[in-house]
Amino acid sequence: MSDGRGEVPAAIVREVLVEAGHRCAIPTCRQTTTEIAHIVAWSKTHDNSFENLIAVCPNCHTRFDQKKEIDVMSIRMYKRNLGIVNSRYSGFERRVFAHIAETGCDFFVVGLGFEILWPTR
Repeated sequence: MSDGRGEVPAAIVREVLVEAGHRCAIPTCRQTTTEIAHIVAWSKTHDNSFENLIAVCPNCHTRFDQKKEIDVMSIRMYKRNLGIVNSRYSGFERRVFAHIAETGCDFFVVGLGFEILWPTR
């Protein structure tokens, strides 16, 4: 990515590709030719971190970035699912991600037993 965005470090590119098994991260696609896409546009975040990058094929990248056929929430869910498959997240973290995805709330109260108390679904 040499269009003024700054180069994504090779180690991060490798990590993103390994996370997706060197395939498109969208489970129904899984093409082997991949590009690295920003989940939240670089123009908004200037963020080339692992957490903001996902491996997708050129077709899905176009469907996401240009055609807007794939929304950001879906791409975030694909990234989250890769983390789950790769056992990167604990059970509590997976519950938090699911809660955010289901409710849209990015805040909540956690009880002593790590249960999400509020807001409820």
